[in-house]
Amino acid sequence: MNKHPETSVGAQPRSSLSKPRYYSHWLTVAVLLITLLTSYQAWRIAVEDLAHERQLYFDFRVRQLVQSIEQRLQTYEQMLYGARGLFAASGLVERSEYREYVSALNLDRRFPGIQGVGFSLWIPKTEKDRHVAEMRKQGFADYDIHPVGERDFYTSIIYLEPFLGRNLRAFSFDMFSEPTRNRAMSYARDNNSLGISGKVILLQETEQDVQAGFLMYLPVYKKDVPHDTLEQRRADLLGWVYAPFRTKDLMAGIGGELESDLGLEIFDGETLNEESRMYGSAPPANIQPLLTSKQQIVLACHPWTLLIHAEPNFQARVDQDKPFIIAGNSVSLSLLLSLLTWQLVNSRSRAMALAENMTAELRESESRFRAMADSAPVMIWLSDTTQRYYWFNKVWLDFTGRTIEQEQGNGWSETVHPDELAFCLNHYTQHFEKRLPFSMEYRMKRYDGEYRWLLDTGIPRYDDHGEFVGYIGSCIDITERRQISMALETSNADLSRFAEISAHHLMEPTRRFGSFTQRLRNSLKAYPEALGDEDINSSLDYLEHDAQRLIGLVRDIQLYVTADQARDKMTHVDAKAAAEAAIQALADKIATAGASVSVGELPHAFIDLPRMAELFRLLLDNALKHGRPAHPEHPLHIEIGGVSDLDVNRYYVRDNGDGIDAEYRQRVFEIFERLHYRDNEAGTGIGLSIARRIVSSCRGKIWIESTAQNGTAVVFELPNIEGNKHDG
Repeated sequence: MNKHPETSVGAQPRSSLSKPRYYSHWLTVAVLLITLLTSYQAWRIAVEDLAHERQLYFDFRVRQLVQSIEQRLQTYEQMLYGARGLFAASGLVERSEYREYVSALNLDRRFPGIQGVGFSLWIPKTEKDRHVAEMRKQGFADYDIHPVGERDFYTSIIYLEPFLGRNLRAFSFDMFSEPTRNRAMSYARDNNSLGISGKVILLQETEQDVQAGFLMYLPVYKKDVPHDTLEQRRADLLGWVYAPFRTKDLMAGIGGELESDLGLEIFDGETLNEESRMYGSAPPANIQPLLTSKQQIVLACHPWTLLIHAEPNFQARVDQDKPFIIAGNSVSLSLLLSLLTWQLVNSRSRAMALAENMTAELRESESRFRAMADSAPVMIWLSDTTQRYYWFNKVWLDFTGRTIEQEQGNGWSETVHPDELAFCLNHYTQHFEKRLPFSMEYRMKRYDGEYRWLLDTGIPRYDDHGEFVGYIGSCIDITERRQISMALETSNADLSRFAEISAHHLMEPTRRFGSFTQRLRNSLKAYPEALGDEDINSSLDYLEHDAQRLIGLVRDIQLYVTADQARDKMTHVDAKAAAEAAIQALADKIATAGASVSVGELPHAFIDLPRMAELFRLLLDNALKHGRPAHPEHPLHIEIGGVSDLDVNRYYVRDNGDGIDAEYRQRVFEIFERLHYRDNEAGTGIGLSIARRIVSSCRGKIWIESTAQNGTAVVFELPNIEGNKHDG
């Protein structure tokens, strides 16, 4: 055999090893400079990203704060609309009604910053004296509108709840006499909308903690009169519901848990000076805020200007260390890459030797795998990540009589039997796409042209890093096993057919046996002496009884033989209807036994209806024969019930008898196995065997639960999906 000279992987020209020593130093310096320059650029980008991220977060927080202020003011506006609705429904509201309404609002808890909810009455000059007299009659002896003076129109705060503390100072005040309040009240009256005053000092203020304030007004018109035009609104005005606010109290907690992150200043109007400042204070002159924003809120055509700046706490919300981390990591990586470059350049010969050793080990490992696969008594194949087969062991190639080149790709499928080819490829593809193990049976042509049945099992392969690299599979020849299995199935089918035919042919002579016994009894009526003979009558009774038992036995054998065969379409049947049909079929027996039967709610069962009814009939008949209580005075009660549990439905037939010993609970399901009770009631010994055969054919389970206290329950389970369909 010719051998090709092997070339060492590490064999390189000698000139590459004799380069000047300074080559490695220059290359290392170049890598260091390039990576440091890249690190600097990465640091600059990180700084810019930090500034952009900080600005985005600040803008978000600003929008959030502005929305919170607007939502709080809208909440108070809705509260005033509710108060106006009270007047719209009742006309002029009594003081007690108004107090109860405002008390129900829970101002302290639900409306922070509000001083109260009041009502200011519109009083023409001609009505002033009458109004003052009426108020004094209500118990306010010193009542008078203030400030005093002659005016064409007056207003007076007659309701302000809670009516205590600071709010008492505003009682009977004419807000229309003060220009700032007058503008807001006139705007609200003329436009039938909310009016907001400018900055004021509320009458509720004392000498301590004086705050800027403002008021909200909503007009109230006389009931059942139109107010669509400006003239109607001025003519039919009843007054205003209003709410006074201290701005600092109103803004308390407006920023939530992160309130300390942002500084907030509020100015009345668009002019920014101390006279228009309503809330907040300017940051110290020696500290320049990192970020600032100017916003405007318009309330009932009245503008507020908001100055928002980032406080020192805001910095902590944004990751400030990102540029430093990137700079540190980049410099470290630059140094590491430079060191690695120096090591790579100076360790070239060692790397080549290591590569050569690794190649040799890989070849040795591959050689060992191939030797092991070729010596295994199974057909082995490998496929790649594209579903294409690329390697087959010697056993496979010997089986097919083809070369590995012929089998590679999809060439292996050329020897698959045409009847299984589509199934085989689809099954393999579906499992391959889901990376699932699979097993399938199909026929493949052997080297001699004979098709043989194979069991092909494949599993996905993964490398050391968990990456999918294809499939590995093995095939074994199962032709003989399938032939044996088919022979067994044929034999079982023949036996079942034989038993069925035998039972059918036994039925007719058995019936004739009973019929001739009855005819014999009728014939003996002509011989009174023989008919009166006790031995003759006893013998005839035995014959008739045995004839009936033989008929029942043959019928049960027929049922047993066909128990595993569906008698109708397999579907989800009404189990309760099947149980009721069984009760109807055994109605005479139930009445004779003096028993009672109850049926609870039963889940539907996936089976044919005739066999489900037969199941309940067999179990009910068994309970009637063997489930009577030990004490004759206790009537027999039978309960039929069921529950659904995950993927199975469970049913039971329970009596109130004295139970079955544990050693007999499995034996009673064997064919011709009978337990003799004290009443010598005996069946054919096949009933429970038929029930077990029906349940087993549906891939279910049946067993007995029995105690002396609770009687005996025959329990059976059926899958509640099509998985229990009999395969034939």
